[in-house]
Amino acid sequence: MVDSSDVLEVGFVSSPHGVRGAVYVQLHDPESRALAAARRIGVGPRDAAGPERWLEVVECAEVPGRAGRLRVRFAELRDRDDAEALKGSTLWVDRAALPELAEDEYYLADAIGRRVVRLRDDGSSVALGTIVGLMSNGAQDLFEVEWRNAEGRAERWLFPALPGFVREVAPERVVVELPLGMLPEELEDES
Repeated sequence: MVDSSDVLEVGFVSSPHGVRGAVYVQLHDPESRALAAARRIGVGPRDAAGPERWLEVVECAEVPGRAGRLRVRFAELRDRDDAEALKGSTLWVDRAALPELAEDEYYLADAIGRRVVRLRDDGSSVALGTIVGLMSNGAQDLFEVEWRNAEGRAERWLFPALPGFVREVAPERVVVELPLGMLPEELEDES
């Protein structure tokens, strides 16, 4: 197992393709080029913190008309049974193989697990939940945030992963500035 800080989760195997061991991959970020540039891809169970093994990429091609969907062939997969065994697996790339980020950039996947806060005028913060996932509505990426309501029940809400809404991404938190109506009503009252 690899330290999860050394890898970046990029997508998952959605299904096998053909009879020669190729698979369809769905990227978390449809615009990402991380997988296409990688020579090796880490593979592991859906909820794992990092890959269990590494596979060598032989071929990687976009599927026309399907944003974020790739057809990938790995050297280690010989037939459809090998490909079927990977269905649902999570995929990672080695961070060392990724381009250097600018000071104000971050990988969306890195925000997962971080607390979301909104700052008050006095500098104090209001907890709005924890980022638990990423989604896309076709036009933009969205962070999925889980929070506990007054009864203690877990609920989720979404906000766009856009610079106008995300003010800071720090190791311990994501600071947001959201317009009225974007938060669940109960959270609007608190902030």
